[in-house]
Amino acid sequence: MHPHIGKYELQKLLGRGATGSVWLALDPFAGREVAIKLLDEMPDNPEEARRALKFFQNEASLAGKLRHPHIVSIFDAGVEKKDGKDLRYLVMELVEGTSLQPYCEPAALLPAARAAQIAYKCCRALEYANAAGVVHRDIKPANIMLRPDFDIKVSDFGAAQLARSDTTQVSGVGSPAYMSPEQIRGGEEIDFRSDMFSLGGVMYHMLTGRRPFSGGTAWELMDEILSKEPPRPSAVQPGVAPELDDIVLRALGKSREERFESWDEFASRLEPLLSEEDATISRLSDVEEFNAMRRLAFFRRFTDLELWEVVRNCRCRKVAAGAELIREGLEDDHIYVLAAGLLKVTQRGKLLNAVTPGECVGEMVYARRSAAPRSATVTAVEMSWVLGLRVQDIDGFSDSCRARFSEAFLSAMADRLSMLGGRLVSLMQEHKVGLV
Repeated sequence: MHPHIGKYELQKLLGRGATGSVWLALDPFAGREVAIKLLDEMPDNPEEARRALKFFQNEASLAGKLRHPHIVSIFDAGVEKKDGKDLRYLVMELVEGTSLQPYCEPAALLPAARAAQIAYKCCRALEYANAAGVVHRDIKPANIMLRPDFDIKVSDFGAAQLARSDTTQVSGVGSPAYMSPEQIRGGEEIDFRSDMFSLGGVMYHMLTGRRPFSGGTAWELMDEILSKEPPRPSAVQPGVAPELDDIVLRALGKSREERFESWDEFASRLEPLLSEEDATISRLSDVEEFNAMRRLAFFRRFTDLELWEVVRNCRCRKVAAGAELIREGLEDDHIYVLAAGLLKVTQRGKLLNAVTPGECVGEMVYARRSAAPRSATVTAVEMSWVLGLRVQDIDGFSDSCRARFSEAFLSAMADRLSMLGGRLVSLMQEHKVGLV
């Protein structure tokens, strides 16, 4: 019989550290596998024990609060008496894969476009955390989980600085090789730009296979971080684009003011570098889809979290010029949002409308809640990218995401009615038809 902690059935040991262990476990109520972090070996040193407990409390306080596609979710936390001592545990999302660490080795470096994607997703995750009042303070390759499909999850918020916290923050935390100058000096305000510096260090490591600062001793390392400018990544690893050089070195600015003003600015600088390098891949990556959709009027009112939900569950697809998306007279239950390109709407061969990026077609299906013979044909005028949805797809989204779709479809139908009304008035004036 497997041992239990709380309601969770421990399946197997996944790893062990200085103060605890991580287990694969089963949540019988939710019917899912989870990872459980046990704080079961408190250090003998009182200061180290205090710090370990504080890290646990930090993460436990975030249970259920940071729900983002690129942050490891914490579902639950608890304390259980075992053999006369308190056994503290955190229940977390189980992430398949490994940390980013192996891909920072010189022989296993990822393509630059992949590294840019990873950094972009980290920016968006840390932007979300910062909006919730959380500064991670320990961004490093070991705390960025990489799944087999190269999606990422930022993990381990034990060292985080939490806004509006009633407890004292632990000082002097972070991994020395990636710590910002203000963290090393101590006694200064720590904000999101400290995480920005650390992410710049991770990017440098991903691109070159070596850390930006590498003193032989801890003191030499800290002195380098405080006073030495690292060489440009391209000087270490030929082939790194000058644009990436500039982004990484900006993030590694010695003062907070030298770095990016916001996570959005950091992410925006990465956007042009996100194209897939493998030309055999014809579909957009999830980052490219997110970027494309974020710029569209249709998704203007969607939050990042809601938009990632759409990206996760529905894929954009390429449509060749001349291909029909909807055919007049045939039953169809698809709705399309145009991400790029141009579509035309015809009825009996007569042009009714042109559809540009950010507009949708077929939204009446959502109002009817069923397929019906289409009254018009929709054709791609040029190579286009479209997001195809069905009513059942939208029904599977969260309540807030469904509400956003309802708003967007109502707005589209209102615009359509307004346009038709204008055409009707023009037609009546052309034929001199009056209203009685």
